[in-house]
Amino acid sequence: MTRAKRLSHARLDRRRLLRGVGGAAALAALDQTGFTIGASAQDAVTITMWGNHPEWRDPMLEILAAFEEANPGITVEFTAIPGPDYPAKLQTAVAGGAPSDVLGALEGSILTQVAAGGELPFIDLTGKVDVSGLTDTARGQVEVEGKVYGTPLASYTVGLAYQKPIFAEHGLEPPTTWQELKDAAQTLQDAGVTPIVLGAKDWVHPYFMYIGLASAVMGPEGFDQLRAGERKLTDPDLVEAAQLLLDLQPFYQSGFQATDYVTAKAIFANGQGAMQVAGTADFSGYREVNPEADLGFMAWPGPEAGKYSTNTGMELLYTVSRFATPEAQEAATKLVAWLATEEAQQLVSDKIALPVHTGITGSSDPIRQETVAARGLDVIVWYDLPETNKTTDAASESQGGLWTGRLTAQQFAEEMQASIVPSAGAATPTA
Repeated sequence: MTRAKRLSHARLDRRRLLRGVGGAAALAALDQTGFTIGASAQDAVTITMWGNHPEWRDPMLEILAAFEEANPGITVEFTAIPGPDYPAKLQTAVAGGAPSDVLGALEGSILTQVAAGGELPFIDLTGKVDVSGLTDTARGQVEVEGKVYGTPLASYTVGLAYQKPIFAEHGLEPPTTWQELKDAAQTLQDAGVTPIVLGAKDWVHPYFMYIGLASAVMGPEGFDQLRAGERKLTDPDLVEAAQLLLDLQPFYQSGFQATDYVTAKAIFANGQGAMQVAGTADFSGYREVNPEADLGFMAWPGPEAGKYSTNTGMELLYTVSRFATPEAQEAATKLVAWLATEEAQQLVSDKIALPVHTGITGSSDPIRQETVAARGLDVIVWYDLPETNKTTDAASESQGGLWTGRLTAQQFAEEMQASIVPSAGAATPTA
């Protein structure tokens, strides 16, 4: 269904609602950030679905329109919630027994909630959702102890975004080692260019930069050793990753400590800096700020040639709310099962982010092609797994100490290591 047809259906549904319940009441009933697509038959099943990327709203509507076409009689009411607000809204909704029917669980949360025991906010979808075609990393997020609970919508890879025109102007190539990164930053600074735009007011950029640099030291095998308790962030070579985060401080923009994630993204998108921590999802936001931005993607440089890394994580893990009505659960299950198919994942790859299906190898989006090409020694985003899930809390509480001098790199590494709970058994798949 074309966008024009969807908008036409939406206007028709709006007029029917206005006639049926009165203008004022209808306007109050329509969620300002929501959008309903799909069949308008009287007996149609309507299911709700939340997302945490407002910048994906239009392409998500296109993806859902394809589901609607294949499943007549099901209406999807999609609401986009800003990412920083999403966890609190989801937690409050689950506590009140009123989340969306298609429940978008946060990455890593299915593993941790199943491990904790007790009643789950989502239902068992074993035998109803085929996850056999998903990547090991994706399947490991939704399949626990032989039971299937859903599918990730998409994946993302985190590394460094860079401004291609700025690099070309100063004769620079994407750095592949820490020394090359420092040399490039010095060249840019000497030329009056801000080398790295960092939002350190919240934990997002410093956290991803730290785990990226540390992952480049360890690689996938070393990360599994960290999770098993055979490696520690206080090992000397890993303390060097924390030290590099500190050593690069002179190359961050002025006032980086008071700059939040969203503002930092806007600064970078407008070409006011050469490099920035970035994941696949960030590029949609960059284009919203500056459609003319000419950006590239690189893996995290390592301490020496041949050592580099990217960090791949999952977007929302879509499952089915146990609070939904039986009719809504049935319809929501169809949507979740469809999201795991090659058809849906090709749309995901073309329109919003990296796919989670092994059968999808191409994308109509150039930056996603470049991201896949850069990804090699890939380590899962640390908070996706139970052993390293609490590193976000440690980073948010401790990263500010690096900038004020309250913490040395060694002390920061100790704080991060203290948050890790080594596993007693086999590691969850990370590739």
